[in-house]
Amino acid sequence: MKLKSLLLGSAAVLALSTGAQAADPVVEFVSLGVCDALGMSGLTIESDDTCLLISGGVQYDYTVENFSFGASDVADTESDLNWDLAFEAQTQTDDGVAVAYISFDEDGTDDINVNEAYAQFILSNGTALSAGLRDSIFDTEIFDDTYGNDKHDWFDFEIDNEEAFGEEFAATTGGHGIQLEAVVADGFTVLASLEDLEGDGTAGLGVAYDASGISAEAGVLFGNLYSNADPLGSTDQQVNYYGKVSAEFDNFAARAGFIADDDGNWVANVGADATFDMFSLKADALFNDDEDFAIMGEGSFDATETVAVYLGAGYEELASVEIFTVYGGVDVDVTETITAFAELGYTDPEGLDDYVYGAGGVTYAPGGNFETSLEGFVASNENYQVVFSMEKTF
Repeated sequence: MKLKSLLLGSAAVLALSTGAQAADPVVEFVSLGVCDALGMSGLTIESDDTCLLISGGVQYDYTVENFSFGASDVADTESDLNWDLAFEAQTQTDDGVAVAYISFDEDGTDDINVNEAYAQFILSNGTALSAGLRDSIFDTEIFDDTYGNDKHDWFDFEIDNEEAFGEEFAATTGGHGIQLEAVVADGFTVLASLEDLEGDGTAGLGVAYDASGISAEAGVLFGNLYSNADPLGSTDQQVNYYGKVSAEFDNFAARAGFIADDDGNWVANVGADATFDMFSLKADALFNDDEDFAIMGEGSFDATETVAVYLGAGYEELASVEIFTVYGGVDVDVTETITAFAELGYTDPEGLDDYVYGAGGVTYAPGGNFETSLEGFVASNENYQVVFSMEKTF
């Protein structure tokens, strides 16, 4: 009910604002200047000194699949509806910009969740102090990429302080917190934060750099601050360390990162890209303290102006299980708004039957932040997946 009232109130303000602009050109001039001065564009509602930006999106996925490795031929179906809606109000003051931000989302259970809700003050040099419910200011994600379209996801990686390559790190970030992002020099920002204050608590300190084609960040997180009655003497505290760097040159890019804790657990990655007129290459490697590793590489070349051909391979050894894959495919620009792909691959997971797979799909993106797609996957081990997707953002 509160969300409904908020939406109706926003619509009423928008209607009043529109009427005022039509009757009084002076008001129209002031309204246009507020959001322009604050650098806010999109769906906005304006007053004399405040700009309200409304953004969001809706995504629907319908999936039919069977990943039982031959144990059952009964298909699973899944209908996923996800949406998000965000309101950001900014007001210019003599000392800086005052911000209020609140966002909602729906996680597929028909429950409306408050995703973020915080107040913030931003000085003219970019230094910001925030308090409330907010995502972490520490970017601990050191690797996020997928090699090939094998929907078993053997080579689909996302590595940060919560999801790691065979490792677990205890420091929880985000949630209720007090966060300072202090710009101390050109390209340098100092990060200091108390996060997860509604839970066990995490304190963090870091530094970030972004200039001249180089982006880097390093920090330390002190987790489980309030895990017992004596926070400073807690034996349950865990210290996490992270660092990452990426550098871009004319035709090359390189990256590296690590996450570690005071118990000796760690995971690290290195990778590089090379892009030329008609072809490109990329390669990545992951390692951890248990001697697990993964090595992946992919190359593509432009056969024509609208057709690109790619080949890739990967080898992974995780928890003493070896997995090998090799694949090749084509990406096609059918028209200016329609793209398609097709891929054929072979995967050999230790302890399971090896299999050949095929994957393909078509995407229609006419503009306006709208996109719809249909993708399919089938493997010789009797596993398959079909996904219809449609989304619009604003």
